[in-house]
Amino acid sequence: MKPWFVKEDNVVPFPKKDTGVVRLPNVNAYPDFLSGVQDLQNHLKRGDISSDIHKKLYQDLIHRFMKTESFETPWFLREYDPKDASGIMSVIKQRLNDPTIDSETLNKVLMALEGGGLTKRLQNVLTNDPDAKRILEKVTETIFQAKGTPAELDFFIKQYPKGLVNIQNITAAGKKNWSEIFIGYQPGNFVARVVQRLYGLKNQGIGPGEICLSVLSPQIFHTATKPGAGDIFIEGSGRYEIKGELAKAGRLYDTRKSNVDMNTIQQIRDQLKLVKPRVNLNDLIAAKPNQNQIAALITSIFRYVDKNQVSNFVKNIMSGNEAQAKIEHTKLAYQNYRAMTTKDNESFVGIIFMSQRGEWTNVISTVEQLVQNLAVGTIYVMSPDQADFFPQTTFKFKQQ
Repeated sequence: MKPWFVKEDNVVPFPKKDTGVVRLPNVNAYPDFLSGVQDLQNHLKRGDISSDIHKKLYQDLIHRFMKTESFETPWFLREYDPKDASGIMSVIKQRLNDPTIDSETLNKVLMALEGGGLTKRLQNVLTNDPDAKRILEKVTETIFQAKGTPAELDFFIKQYPKGLVNIQNITAAGKKNWSEIFIGYQPGNFVARVVQRLYGLKNQGIGPGEICLSVLSPQIFHTATKPGAGDIFIEGSGRYEIKGELAKAGRLYDTRKSNVDMNTIQQIRDQLKLVKPRVNLNDLIAAKPNQNQIAALITSIFRYVDKNQVSNFVKNIMSGNEAQAKIEHTKLAYQNYRAMTTKDNESFVGIIFMSQRGEWTNVISTVEQLVQNLAVGTIYVMSPDQADFFPQTTFKFKQQ
């Protein structure tokens, strides 16, 4: 007698083995990374595995081989022939035995192989520079944000110990384009993107341009590494101030050291009955101050200038010569700035001006060079903002 739950015409069969079931690839079985890449691609093309499973296995493959791949000399650099015009990509094509593979896939393979290795190699060379070592994570992140290809990053890493700043050009007088200052720089390329990003990097009182120059050259140090006058020290040349244009032009001004006598300025304002918040040179001339008031006003602004040096400025305000008074004010600003930044009886030898928007650099080493090149805007001698007292470093250039 048959059990009650089994009917003559409705026997449930045992499941049969499905011969179409595909066993997932074992990433530990591949002899090398590229064999694994090729096999996983074949499985994906045949539909044996889904794209999600492919991604998961691909990550497992990367993690496995990153443990054994050489960071300093990965396989594609060992096999790469610099004379081969087709470059590193041809090596990968040969390894994959697929000359038609697209560049995007090649780049992904290359980044997969070298992703962690590039980070380690980059940080290894960066830690050899004391300026970069202080802010290693910031500098590393900034460089990778420039999104270079592995080949571009490899060039950068190899060039870095030699330096990416042309010291001779950056210390020579005259306007220089950044392609003349930074080695390998061409507008829009990877080195250019690195420079542009590092240029804007600031850290604890270190302004635009200072980190960029000091990090990109083993011959340049900022004052956090080598204390002294100026913003940076260049081996063989001396100490320099950096005036980097970012949102707007920099000023001959140090907020920590300016020491402006605002009380005396207010007293003179009251004596001359000036009510405008910001008083320019024309306003001062119109108020008809006497010589003592002018001298007291200008020495209250430029506290590091000897009183005997202000006579030309006083004379031109008294005569109503606003244009020449502006030049004399600029000369005093330079002398004051040089004196205020002096440390241990050592002064900077020049000021390096940099423009990110214009991608140019210029250097001056005398007040005469400054006056010849600086396009001075409106000069204020009374203002609630002390920065207004000091000229912006906007350059003028003769047409070539």
